[in-house]
Amino acid sequence: MKRNNRYKITLLITMLALFLSACTQNAAPNTSQNSSGSAGAEGTKTQAGDDKSPITLTWFVDQQWYSHEWDTQNVLFDKLVTEQTGITINFVSGNAEKLSALIASGDIPDIVTVDKAIPQRKLLERSGLVLPLDELIAKHDPTFELPQSIQDWYRNEDGHFYGLPNYFKAPEKMQEGDFIPTHVTLRARQDIMDQLGIKEEAFNTKEGTLEALRKVRDANIEYNGFKVIPSYFDSYQLIQMFGAKREDAQGNYVDTTREPQALEAYKFLNQLYREGLMPQDSQTLNKNQIEEKVNAGAVFAYTNWVIKWAGLFSNDSNATFAPVGPIKGDSDQPFYLDPSAVSGWTLTMVGKSTKHPERIVKLLKYLSEDEMSLNAWWGPRSEAWEYDGNGKVKFTEQRNQDFAKDFNAAKKKYSGPEWLVTWTPIQRTYPEPQTTHEQLENATEAKFSQYSYYSLPFEGVAVDGGTAEAGIETKINDYRTQMRAAMILAKSEVEVEKLFNEMIAQEEKLGYTRLYEVYNSKFQEAKKKLGIEFAWPTNIK
Repeated sequence: MKRNNRYKITLLITMLALFLSACTQNAAPNTSQNSSGSAGAEGTKTQAGDDKSPITLTWFVDQQWYSHEWDTQNVLFDKLVTEQTGITINFVSGNAEKLSALIASGDIPDIVTVDKAIPQRKLLERSGLVLPLDELIAKHDPTFELPQSIQDWYRNEDGHFYGLPNYFKAPEKMQEGDFIPTHVTLRARQDIMDQLGIKEEAFNTKEGTLEALRKVRDANIEYNGFKVIPSYFDSYQLIQMFGAKREDAQGNYVDTTREPQALEAYKFLNQLYREGLMPQDSQTLNKNQIEEKVNAGAVFAYTNWVIKWAGLFSNDSNATFAPVGPIKGDSDQPFYLDPSAVSGWTLTMVGKSTKHPERIVKLLKYLSEDEMSLNAWWGPRSEAWEYDGNGKVKFTEQRNQDFAKDFNAAKKKYSGPEWLVTWTPIQRTYPEPQTTHEQLENATEAKFSQYSYYSLPFEGVAVDGGTAEAGIETKINDYRTQMRAAMILAKSEVEVEKLFNEMIAQEEKLGYTRLYEVYNSKFQEAKKKLGIEFAWPTNIK
């Protein structure tokens, strides 16, 4: 499939940027211009504010896995922030239940970071437990230049917006050469492909993929004491490769899990399973468990960008994963791959009872600067990196030595919190690849990102927590998980189709029509907010 999809992405981003730049909201400060601290410009310095008197802020993060003890002696990012702002941060992490308890008590910390999609976020905004960020900026630092697209997308019904997202792709800040990455990928072991005479183009079709995986199965290859498993493929990623669309010609929302391409993906995966090309545990292992197998050298081919293989390469520089595919479906339809969420992952807000609103606003501004994203990701500039002559990050010798000596210790020493990180400046200044692993990761990103699209309207499709539709959605999602495994592990292709039709019928009984009406309504609202009629690339004229 050959087409200039980057042109379509650029066209949509330009349309959105023109609309968003024209938007004005009485409740919002004039903060829509680009940050003056643009990464990639030699000599850029961050701005931390004038008041550097020592204070401690409590920052709650609703991610149970997150643990960070502020350490200005041993963590370079912590030292940088405290030196430039005078602020020490007491991070407290917890799950949704702990967050709900905080809300019930009304005792919200100085700063709180929540997953953008959880019901508690809206509850915080509507209850008055967090302060309107637009009002805080207007009062304490009108120079805080926040993209208009962020303000408009996260604006509450009351006209205010309350938080800052991380990893938000603001269209008005995109530059020529920027792209939207996707997690939908397909990789295969290059060393095994060379050993068995498998060509990269074999993975462009289903039949070619089958033949390649059969060669691996029949070769009974052992690596590091493990028999190499031909594949671990994800059904939703294949549904996208096979050409499922998310919007119909009339502009209505489409649930790809019920499309013909979904049935095609389930049949294909079922064939892999029945032929011994994909194991039964593909339906039970989580991402981390599959990644362990990948890094042990026990997997030939797999989908999903977030599953990394650096550990394998560090032990054997000849064991490499190259990008292959995407696998073409039977419909021969143009396909587009979901990008990593353009609306971000979390939202960071200010608690109403804080005694330091001005210091927090200046801290948020400081941490939101482009170069601070690089500092949080790589470590502080000068100690961890500098710009090379081409505006790319170049690591210091000390950082290289630290990571070569002890990866985990070095990561702790250099990394900072990612709750206000923006990916675009990191992507724009990403270090030139030095190793075969880095070169192949760059090639994988370039190969698949050309098929991604600007998905912001689709990210507005979500039911409100606590509603009847939310209960229906939970039941249907649980049911789909069971049926997906049943279809992939079915005894025949005929049984797969029978189960698929049963799934559709049972979902109707569970209340799917009511749920879909909410999905489509939210989709139309999101497009209206963005001033567009269509969102799917093939529908955009």
